[in-house]
Amino acid sequence: MSFIENHIQRCQSVIDTKSGLAPVVKKMRAVIAQQEDDKQAAILRKISSRERKPFTEAAAAAIDRNLPARPGGTPASQLPENKSLLDFVSLVSPSIRLRARAGSGKSTGLVIKIDFLVNTLGVPPEAIQLLTFNKAAANDLSNKLEASLGDVGRRVGVNTFHSLAFHVLKTYPGTRGMVLDFTDDARANPAKLSDIESAVMENTTRQDLAAYRNRYENSAFKFLVKQPDFEDQVREFIASGVSLYRARRGTPGQRDVSPIFRHLKRVAGSFDAKLAESETFDGEAGLREAARILSSDNTIPGFTRLNGSLQFLFVDEYQDFSAAFEQLVAGVMHRNPDAVLNAVGDDWQSINAFMGADLSFFRGFRSRYEAALNLPLQTNWRCGKRIVEMGNEVMEASNKERAVAGLPHDGRVRVKTGGIKTERRKTQEWHEEARAFLEDQIAIMAKRAWDDDARAGRDPGSLVLLASKNRPFGRDLKTYARRIKAPEGVTVASCTSHASKGREWDHVIILDGIEGEYPGGHPAQLVARDMLSKADMREEGQRLLYVAVTRAKHSLAVLAPTKLHRNLYGARLLANELVDA
Repeated sequence: MSFIENHIQRCQSVIDTKSGLAPVVKKMRAVIAQQEDDKQAAILRKISSRERKPFTEAAAAAIDRNLPARPGGTPASQLPENKSLLDFVSLVSPSIRLRARAGSGKSTGLVIKIDFLVNTLGVPPEAIQLLTFNKAAANDLSNKLEASLGDVGRRVGVNTFHSLAFHVLKTYPGTRGMVLDFTDDARANPAKLSDIESAVMENTTRQDLAAYRNRYENSAFKFLVKQPDFEDQVREFIASGVSLYRARRGTPGQRDVSPIFRHLKRVAGSFDAKLAESETFDGEAGLREAARILSSDNTIPGFTRLNGSLQFLFVDEYQDFSAAFEQLVAGVMHRNPDAVLNAVGDDWQSINAFMGADLSFFRGFRSRYEAALNLPLQTNWRCGKRIVEMGNEVMEASNKERAVAGLPHDGRVRVKTGGIKTERRKTQEWHEEARAFLEDQIAIMAKRAWDDDARAGRDPGSLVLLASKNRPFGRDLKTYARRIKAPEGVTVASCTSHASKGREWDHVIILDGIEGEYPGGHPAQLVARDMLSKADMREEGQRLLYVAVTRAKHSLAVLAPTKLHRNLYGARLLANELVDA
């Protein structure tokens, strides 16, 4: 009997007896490791295609326990749009990187798989751990697990990365006496920026400032050099650059390429030395030290859940990983060598490069973890069809990468450009015209959105104004929002496109869909130029625009006071109402 046939028999035995998955995973990895490198992926795909079969029926039942049937009675598990979800739930022995597009229900997918593992395969809830970036996401997942699994759901481990690091450092004998100056919700404690600024002051010479001056003099921001407070401004930018440098240490391909880069490295070294002298870990240093401890073979007293008994590790928002987060996960896997890792994220929503996130970790998943697969979750259950297609257009998606609409309704896309000229004009002058344009158009677009609701027989829906900055064209977003007369009981929201990630509204109005935004220019980017290239920033801006577009459930309005952003040209073709000037 071949290994694959034996593997399938062992999988069937797990279903019949709930005897545990760990021996199945261990045997499968051992066999894969014996193969030549160029054959491993093909063999794993063959194993996986066969493995789905014994688990499919039970995985479908888990989906149907958690998702409603279609109005016609078709179970959720039988919908073609949920085939990728069924594949994800029914594959249990390989590690998986799940690319989950916007609106695809990744949190629900995680809960369904955990339901399947616990209730069908008998995996103890204590042998499952979820890691996420902030308390809000952790609480949301905890609540969903309890709703699905009842009291058993509360026994599944759900932590932020920082709370895990905190626990490791407070438990390990060599660090339990250290001061931990970081929070669950932040990658770097903003309060520590003042300490970094002190390190900048102490470690920046006239020669260093001359290098920055030269860079700014040869850029679009050369006007800053003539300002009397230039050195004070550039020191602030340097402090941000030092934070970015610290977050990007260990990122593949990072090189010492300029005097500015080496200066940032020197300041970071001084700051880290002061932390060590005061026996303090901030968020970044704490993550890395916890990762180092986990990756060692040293005993951590009282550290039980993740110390050899873990069977499944689920990681959320994998596209936003920096080196420290990757090292922490690698440390957990080191202590639990037979655990299966499921990393969930969307490379189209990676918008945290300024905090050290780098897509090389997402893209290199299969090369770092044994017996690993990449799977898609492409169906968008949030946005109308035209809005889903608009997201694909923004990302210039190939057929293989495209998101797929799961909802039957079209959605509405509207576009309005102002044609305001900016060449050889003072910013203040054309900004005034842009504000007048927006004040007029946001009221029109909001009324049309709520008219859509009335025609569809819906109550007036939620509406948000989005822009890449808090003050688009020199006016606060909240001020624009107050110009809209909303129906009774409806509040008009406003936030930056970046802050909109993870949220949704019935109607979205983008105020700044123009060339020059996404990415918007900022003088601090010159300090980070050796770590984030122009191409990096351009792609990050494209992804931020995608995030903004895919917040909309029923309607999307794009306002462009000047020239429409090139990644929004598709909106003209998809618009129900092309109302360009």
